[in-house]
Amino acid sequence: MARFDEVELAAGPADSLDNDVIEATDAASDAHVPAPRFRRLLALLTDLSLFAALVLALAPLLPQSRDWLSVAALAGFVVVVSYYYYVGSWLLWGKTIGGAIFDVRVVSTSVPAMPLRSATRRWIVVYLGLATAGLGFLFADRISSTRCVSN
Repeated sequence: MARFDEVELAAGPADSLDNDVIEATDAASDAHVPAPRFRRLLALLTDLSLFAALVLALAPLLPQSRDWLSVAALAGFVVVVSYYYYVGSWLLWGKTIGGAIFDVRVVSTSVPAMPLRSATRRWIVVYLGLATAGLGFLFADRISSTRCVSN
C-alpha cells in the first residue's frame, strides 16, 4: 500500500477531466430528494430554539427598567446574529445545525453554489414566514431560487 506522498498523479487530457467533473455534478444533483416538510419544520424549530436560548442568556444583561430601547437593541442584535448564522451556514455548508440534525440541506436551483442574494432572500422569507404564522414558508423556495433536499 502506497503512502499518500508516494502517489503519482496520472496526466490526461483536460477535456476528459472536465467531462468527469460535469458527470459527477449531474449525478450528485439527480440524487437529491426533496426534504419532507415535517423534517424541515423540526430543523427550523431547532434553529429557533438556539435563538430563544440566546435571548434568555442575554436578558439578564438588560437594565432593570426594561424600556423599549433596550428590548429593541436586544431584538436587533438577535436579528443580526440570525442573519450571519443562517446565511453563513447556508453558504458554507448548505445547512444549519437544525438541518444537520434532521438531514435537511438548502441547495440552489439555478447554479451549483448558492449565491449570497439567494441566501439573503431565504433569510428574509424565514422572518416573513414567522410573522405570517407560516404562510411565508410556502413560497420560500420559489422566492429564493433554492430548495430543501435530504440525502
